[in-house]
Amino acid sequence: MAADQLLDTAPPPPGPLGADGTAAPPGSVGTADDRFRLRDLDGRGRLLLALLALALMAAPLRAAIVELPRWSPGGDDVLIELRARDTGTSRTPLVGQPSTSGAYGTDAANVAHPGPAGLYVLVPGVRLLGPTVGILFTTMLVTAASVLVAAWVIFRQAGPRAAAAGAVLLASAMWTAGGAGILDPLSSNFGRFALLGAAALVWALVCGDIRLLPLAVVLWSFAVQQHLSVVPAGAVLAVVGLGAVVAIVVRARGSGRPAVLRVLRWVAGGAAVGLVLWAPVIREELRPDRGNLTLLATYSEDPARVDLGYSSALGQVVRVGGLPPFVGRSSVAGWDLVEPPGPVAVVGAGMIAVVLVAGAWWARRRDPRLTGLVVSVFALGVAGVVTGANIPNSPEQGRLNFYHWAFAMSVLELLALGWLVALAARVGRSRVDSGGTGSRSPIPSTARSGAVPLAVATALVVVAAVVPLGLDREVDRLLQTVRRDVVEDFVAQIEDDPALARDGPLLVVVLGNDASVLVDDEVRVRLRADGYDVRFGPDARGYVHPDHRLNPCAASRALVIGLWSDSADAGLGGRRVAEVEVAPELDVEALDRLAEQARGQDVDLGGDLEATLVSRPGGEGGLLASRLIFTLGKAPEGILVKRDYLDLLIDHPLAAPRLDRSDLVALRDSFPDGVMSVPFTRLTADLVDRDQLRALRPDLTAGCP
Repeated sequence: MAADQLLDTAPPPPGPLGADGTAAPPGSVGTADDRFRLRDLDGRGRLLLALLALALMAAPLRAAIVELPRWSPGGDDVLIELRARDTGTSRTPLVGQPSTSGAYGTDAANVAHPGPAGLYVLVPGVRLLGPTVGILFTTMLVTAASVLVAAWVIFRQAGPRAAAAGAVLLASAMWTAGGAGILDPLSSNFGRFALLGAAALVWALVCGDIRLLPLAVVLWSFAVQQHLSVVPAGAVLAVVGLGAVVAIVVRARGSGRPAVLRVLRWVAGGAAVGLVLWAPVIREELRPDRGNLTLLATYSEDPARVDLGYSSALGQVVRVGGLPPFVGRSSVAGWDLVEPPGPVAVVGAGMIAVVLVAGAWWARRRDPRLTGLVVSVFALGVAGVVTGANIPNSPEQGRLNFYHWAFAMSVLELLALGWLVALAARVGRSRVDSGGTGSRSPIPSTARSGAVPLAVATALVVVAAVVPLGLDREVDRLLQTVRRDVVEDFVAQIEDDPALARDGPLLVVVLGNDASVLVDDEVRVRLRADGYDVRFGPDARGYVHPDHRLNPCAASRALVIGLWSDSADAGLGGRRVAEVEVAPELDVEALDRLAEQARGQDVDLGGDLEATLVSRPGGEGGLLASRLIFTLGKAPEGILVKRDYLDLLIDHPLAAPRLDRSDLVALRDSFPDGVMSVPFTRLTADLVDRDQLRALRPDLTAGCP
């Protein structure tokens, strides 16, 4: 199919518009008359676009169906669930989840993410459908709605054929994000497609479409409130959007008072929507002590922070804006973006930038919307630079969740390039048909037909949604360390003990390192959701409302959750109420033999493994190498219980110590399905009294009388 058939974006006529997109002479950009409207389509056009919209919903729906049988909120997700349950009570959250900012500056306190919109939107689903179905259903709807808004904006600005091309690009973005990127309620993930939708709406504002301002405020606010990493990109989009609104108001002044009033009504509507969405944040900021926005400003100005900087950020934008395209890649990680681009990549990205700039200038009169789209692409490039420069220079740079702007920039850039090719082909064909006089002649009806592009696009979108079912990509799975059925069994055993329901709060504490798993938090939230008065300890300060915490000195009893990596009885001194095997199928004997082979030994990577790690993008290889060298000999279990390290050591054996390959394979193959790490093999729960708690956790009770 020719590019000009897929992206033939002539302005619509004032009368009904069929699926073929036949257009009359263009109107003035910024008026209501020059938009493509669904109600102007004939029956066939509406049907084709409806099928395309349903196809775009296939990927989120497929991801939810795959995850429903095996996922439940754990780790940070279960704390998000708890705060969603708090909404509407005296504990209603006014800001987002706590961040890890305390690790990167002089102030050890964590700045919270900007706002609670992501928590609020989960409330109906969690309360009506429960944590698993409710969260997955809600995140599915948020992604689907954001993608559909972006597709509708493309249709509204450029017509059915552009909507077909845009839908394919949006499906590619969902393919790259994977099932986990589509559904994960984690604050660092939840705003990805909302930001993409907001970027498309900012383009509409640049084109003068003031009626979309309230919707732009909704998606922009939702995305920015999710995570600190979205704030820089959101700020750039806000500046561009506000500039576009000002330009619309100025243009309206030349059309008389009625036009100004119509524009100002939409501006007032957008401002009202923004005030409602940011009211909790404003309320929190106005409290007597320092509000979160003040803390955020302080954090952003902290000179002790070590960020990636502008050189790395420019390289990130080059990698996203160059070739191969960013959307459509499989299993891409942040490490791929922070890898310094080579000369070929820089030249390629530079040539694309030159083509876009020249094309935008050439199209400024022929098709101003294309020029506006290019402006939006470059705005997202600036957003990428600002965001990338402020990412902490830490292992977190490898998380794709810090690069949401990349999805929006890649989709709009590819749309702009395709549009430019189509417009150039159309103008060239028109000149040929006019005998080189330069006058425009009618475009043949076969080239105008939108039915075939829409049908082909629908098929491609469905394929992109279904294909991941046949692959084994980490990005397609919401990962858990402790399987859902194991946690459910563990909680059920605890609830079967009649002493749990005794009057008075019950402190829940943990023995063992649960920092990365947070299974104790999952148990607490499950018990609280079932009506038990269980509490968090002082280490949960800042992560849960104070009402959910209990001073250990005031606890008459406690539930101690033990995390064990062997079968020895812990002998905690209390009464055992629950015990489960986390991974009964795990080959513990192979793990023990491998740990014995590695313990106390110096690590020599060897040429093969060292070359493999050097070839990893960004700093990923160096990080993996340092962990192997400094951890394997001292605490081998910390390495051997991670699937990615086992894969690495199987394919690229160490020079020293020599680890038995058959044991490595047996251990990896015994991991539970979908589990990437097994840091402990057994969970126990014991009810203890005050004296037993002091003996088990003296760090919690040292200051008690």
